[in-house]
Amino acid sequence: MIVQEKESPRPKDPMGKAGFEAEKQMAFFLRRAFAEASDVFVFNDVTFERNGERAQIDHLVMHRFGFAIVESKSITGTVEVNEHLEFVRNSRGRRSGMRSPIEQARLQARLLQGLLNDAKESLRPKKLMGTVQPSFGDERFQVFVAISDQGVIERNGTNPPELMKADRVVAELTEKANAYEETQGIKGFVKFVKAGKEQAKRMEDHHIAPFTDQELASIREFLLSQRKRQRTTNPPTVESKAPTAVERAAAPVSKADASPSDAGMKCEACGESDVEILYGRYGYYLRCRVCNQTQNVPQKCEVCAAKAKLRKKGPCFYRDCEACGSPRLVHTNPTPAEG
Repeated sequence: MIVQEKESPRPKDPMGKAGFEAEKQMAFFLRRAFAEASDVFVFNDVTFERNGERAQIDHLVMHRFGFAIVESKSITGTVEVNEHLEFVRNSRGRRSGMRSPIEQARLQARLLQGLLNDAKESLRPKKLMGTVQPSFGDERFQVFVAISDQGVIERNGTNPPELMKADRVVAELTEKANAYEETQGIKGFVKFVKAGKEQAKRMEDHHIAPFTDQELASIREFLLSQRKRQRTTNPPTVESKAPTAVERAAAPVSKADASPSDAGMKCEACGESDVEILYGRYGYYLRCRVCNQTQNVPQKCEVCAAKAKLRKKGPCFYRDCEACGSPRLVHTNPTPAEG
């Protein structure tokens, strides 16, 4: 059953369009497989919040035995992953580092797990005469990273099971659900007794009590109630219309906009504000001109904490957030003369 379709508008920038199409493709695969399934629930493009942290999940699949988080990635060239699980994107001859989508999906799963466990008393009834409260354990959460059709995966020295082409995700989900199912009931017990050592270990790893129909319904309604709006539809409080990200990019940068006092970042190592944003092999990074330490540039919107893009115009760096519609000046590089 499709609980939430992908409803966000199609972005206008090339990178945003590519990501949108990748998510749309994965949503199509999930719809084709589970639209008529009564015990599988698919949420596309859904955001949850817990303790001030947000998780924007491309695709969440809830089934009889747990949850799967699917992170869609649009790759037009190749994506490389090495033995350290470091990712590099190679497109049109240009190589650049990228944040690990596996770790990104794991963080989303942890937030969702915490959110569910916060409400476990109302979502799962106690067992064994009301003395044991079931929770949502690690074993109930899977993550997948779905690479779009055009992309090629290069596994250099490692083969993370979470990483696969988008059209393979449904098969993996189905195989995992079947592995859980075959451990259930008397047939599962008999099969376990007759199994060899390797098969018995596999069945033991997949022996999880299924959610009841009532639990499935309660969890589904809870997730629906916890969804957060990703885009604001409220008009601006001022009478004049705020400029769009495209209009801001086209507008000249004034001296007031470029002032370091408007916005700026600080070095995490020494606390100094004499820092500059530079572009390197793995994207933008922050370098301290005092202690020469480097650090990653945060990828979250300073207003709503959703994923947002960094845009450079002259010495100024803006955060363009589609989630809350808040283009924001976040840092101004010092001039070379100031060094």
